[in-house]
Formats: sequence, structure tokens, C-alpha cells
Amino acid sequence: MNRPLKVGFLMPYSGIYPYYAQHIMAGIYCAAAKMMLSQQEFAFVPVYVGQGGTKAILEALQKLLFFEGVDVVTGMINIKVLDEVRPLLENHNKLGLFFDMGELVPSPAGYGPNIGLISMDFWQAQYALGQWAVQAFGRDGQIVAPIYEAGFNLNAAFMNGAGAAGAEKLHSMVLPENLASKNGLILDDFFAALEKNTPHFVHAIFIGNMGNQFLQQWRNSRFYDTVPLLIAENMGYDDMLDDVKHLGMKVYSTSIWNRKDETVHNRKFVKDFEDFGKQQANVFGMIGYEIGLSLTIMMSLLKKGEVKNALTDLKNQGVTGPRGILDLDTNGRQRSNIDIIKIITSNHNINQTIIAQTSAVGLDTSSLYHETVSGWQNPYLSV
Repeated sequence: MNRPLKVGFLMPYSGIYPYYAQHIMAGIYCAAAKMMLSQQEFAFVPVYVGQGGTKAILEALQKLLFFEGVDVVTGMINIKVLDEVRPLLENHNKLGLFFDMGELVPSPAGYGPNIGLISMDFWQAQYALGQWAVQAFGRDGQIVAPIYEAGFNLNAAFMNGAGAAGAEKLHSMVLPENLASKNGLILDDFFAALEKNTPHFVHAIFIGNMGNQFLQQWRNSRFYDTVPLLIAENMGYDDMLDDVKHLGMKVYSTSIWNRKDETVHNRKFVKDFEDFGKQQANVFGMIGYEIGLSLTIMMSLLKKGEVKNALTDLKNQGVTGPRGILDLDTNGRQRSNIDIIKIITSNHNINQTIIAQTSAVGLDTSSLYHETVSGWQNPYLSV
């Protein structure tokens, strides 16, 4: 009897994107429809894992493997957890097809034959942005980030890129919790530092509403339009900027995936997703679509428990998604092109223009992986 593919779905909390899981699911089902499969071909078993720490992930995974008997596990994860996840998957001969935003550089050793990772590769974008910033604006920069955002590899990757381009002075200010929290954002010390030593550019790394608070204060400061502002990729998403577009800002950022990208495969995805889901395509819908393409191709082998053959078959087929050829490797391989974009907002529009293309080629990922140690276990955006 033909049975559905049983998929465990680890769901950490995200106050930034509270409906991300629904977007992921819509993307998976949209990909299945493209591959001529119905929603009944999948049986999802979602498990809420709080903020996604190691203990919560392992308990959820044990439940999915021991009691639910899933064929594959997916979900948003902090890749630091994967070393402890790996033995469970290998002992049960199950596949973990996880996704992350790319806030951490992957382990040079990889994660073994039972784990695939779909990533937004933010660390690569940060390296590319740092390199470009120095080339475009000068050798003296200032990074600013709260404690949470500073606990990942985003600032370090940016600094590596700036260093590779010949930066002479690159200051980093980490805002303590009493200055940056849900209670508000106090930037007096930050602006005082800029008064004392005005840099050639500023790079801000924030998430969610705090990012918009930063943009509002930056727009009202005397440094706006005199010191170029570069923002982390997630700060430049349309759904985040929509609340502050009326400020009329000019900022710079990166784009690893953009709904408006005119490549054939992306245009087809956006049309299919928006027809299918009756909602605008976003980054989580796109990730879900890539997961869905992967699962449909591996479905028959996963049902048989042939995990290694399933991953090998997927890679050999060279499946193309909205971002190009699907890459489930976790060896830190750099994407060839990362767009540098200028964002200009107005009351009614958010205009993004590609002004350069670069890459993260040249970043020593093994060095960055070993030199940046943090206690954060939850995934990026899971606060």
C-alpha cells in the first residue's frame, strides 16, 4: 500500500516571523504540486521546540524517531546542534534535511551522510558586504549590533571581508541589554562614538522591530546621508522595511534571494507560489519550496530507508530551484555571486537596485569557525 512520506518538523519560536512555519509548509506543498504530487503524499508531524536549544531539539528528535517513526526530519536549526543530532539520525538511519539563515559558518568537517542543510548563507553575504564597503567607501568602518546578533558569525564575517579589502580601522560596538531590548533602543553611546571618530561607513546588524527602531533613529541623526549605512540582509527584506519606508531612506545591503529576481526559475517559482498560496512569496516560502523539491525527489528512497542513496541521487540529478542548483553541502562552499543592492524607500515604494556583484570566495571558513565561539544555541530570528 502506498503510504505518505512521514516528515518530522522542528518548529522553534520566532517573534520576528511568527508565521514562518506556515510559509515553509506552503512552499513545500507548492513544490510538491509542481512535481505532480498531492498534499496527501506527505504526513507532517510538527513539534514545537521553544527557542531551539540543544536539549529541546534532542528531546523532540527522540520523540519523532522513537515514537512517531518519521522517515525524515526537517526544521529551522542552529547548526551548532548538529554534532549532537548526528548520532541519533545515523543510529536510526534517518535523514535530517534542515534549514538555517546562515548565521554561523558551517563546520569544515561537515555533518555526515545523514544530514543535508539548506541555508540562506548570510555569513557569505556579510563577508561580501564588508569587502565591498571598504572598496566603495573607505578603510575606516563602524559595526553596531545588540548582544544577540553579535553572538553569531555575521559581524566576524563582515570584518573578515573588510580586512581582505584592506580596512585600516574597523570598530565594533556591541550594545548591552540595557541599551537594546524589547523595552527600547538607546543609541546615545553609539552616536557619541561617531562624533568622536566619524567612520567612512556604518554597518548595522539588527533583527525585527529593533532594526526598524535603529533605522528611525539613524534617519533623524546628523549622520544620515553623510555616512553611508549598510544593513544586514534580513533588515532589508520588504516585509521588514514596509513599516519604515515612509522615512525616505537610502541604505545598502545584500541580496542572496530576491522575489523580484528575473531569472527564469525564480520567476516561475514566484508565480507558482503566489498562485498556489494566494500570498506574496517571501524567503521562507522559497526555503520551503527548495525543501519540497528535495523531498519529492528523494521520497521513494527515503520510504525504503535508503538515506545515503537518496542524498546522492538528489545531488546527481542537479535539481534547480529559485536560487539555482540546490546545494545541500555543509562544507562552507561559497556561492559564486552575491548581489550588493542600494535600497531607496518612499511613502509608496521600496526600490532595490543591484549596484555590484561579488562573492565570499577567499574567506577562510575553517579559521572563522574555530576562532568565533558563542554560547547561542537558538537559531537566528528565534527570539
